[in-house]
Amino acid sequence: MKTNYVFTNTLSKQFYLLVLLSSFLISSCTVQYVAQYDETVKNEIIRIAGEVDKFFIEQLEMTENERTYLYAKEKYLMIEVDLNSLLTKNEIRALNNQSIKQNELALKLWLDDKEQHKKKDKVSDAIINSHRSQFKRIFIAMAKGEEVKN
Repeated sequence: MKTNYVFTNTLSKQFYLLVLLSSFLISSCTVQYVAQYDETVKNEIIRIAGEVDKFFIEQLEMTENERTYLYAKEKYLMIEVDLNSLLTKNEIRALNNQSIKQNELALKLWLDDKEQHKKKDKVSDAIINSHRSQFKRIFIAMAKGEEVKN
């Protein structure tokens, strides 16, 4: 009898360990559904990133007094339209919440930059360099986020 008890006790321990391990594995593995990869969206992100970078580089080529809002207004509007268009493409795709949030952030920051430029009618080199770097990080995150879906 004692042997059966030890055997049963060993089986109980093994069963307990199996249940514990299974629950750990199940709880650590979550399925997250995301939109399918879209190369055209990734290319659009990269194109807009280039336009934004060009905008900032052109600003840096001017003196601070030349960087009026009136001079930059048309470019602000063109990039705003591009960001809105990209947002629409992201919103149309199912299971695309992360890309939508990133796109909304980029658009909000762009609109904030535009408003600040309109209010002050000039932009310093430090602000341009800071915002250029910020947008570069955002667009890289957006492009990598799209690439992960591949």
